[in-house]
Amino acid sequence: MKLTPRLQAMAELIPPGSIVADIGTDHAYLPVYLVLNKISRWVVAVDLNQAPLQQAKETVVAFNCLQEVDLRLGNGLHAIKEADKIDIVVIAGLGGKSIAAILRDGRHLLKGVQQLILQPMSEEGDLRLFLARNGFALAHETLAREGRRIYEIILAKAGQEQETDLFRLSFGPRLLEQKPPLLSVFLEEKIRKLKIIYHCLQRAKKDDVSLKLQEVEREIYCLEEVLTDVAAGTDLD
Repeated sequence: MKLTPRLQAMAELIPPGSIVADIGTDHAYLPVYLVLNKISRWVVAVDLNQAPLQQAKETVVAFNCLQEVDLRLGNGLHAIKEADKIDIVVIAGLGGKSIAAILRDGRHLLKGVQQLILQPMSEEGDLRLFLARNGFALAHETLAREGRRIYEIILAKAGQEQETDLFRLSFGPRLLEQKPPLLSVFLEEKIRKLKIIYHCLQRAKKDDVSLKLQEVEREIYCLEEVLTDVAAGTDLD
């Protein structure tokens, strides 16, 4: 089985021998890949709705992995049990605030979990701030490209995040430190989108947009500075 670049990047963060819970498994491509490649000996694949869980079952059956992939209908982390002895929790394909809500609601179920691998579709900064303020350290961050879109992937562990600067923390402190190959393209795209937002706000016939304009302008300035440093090969630490 060949994974998409986004799922492949997540799979590469999982240590061999791990027991994994894939929350919101959809088609169960990641669990099946982990089993087939002997990265995980057992995976719990969870989805909130019956339809995607049925799609997951079809994938698992097609690759003859029913003994190694435990399919469960459930709400977030509440589908896993202490007896599962989960090492890694994966939550991908949701908004950052939704991922944060799942973690907040099921925090008591994370005892023994060594790593969280999170792939937000939006609100990435909100998720990072939640993690840092709720006893998680951002251990590693990377980027994966599919078509024209670049996805952010966060590996978090229980601990104290050392970054305190709000801009760096929201953007991704490990991205700034580790400078993955896609960082320049990623920055350029973020700046492009923010400039569109800025021009739309300028044209808005409202009296209460000045603070938002200042906020967007400041973010563009910070990102352009980072992009300049990346292009020059300057240390961003």
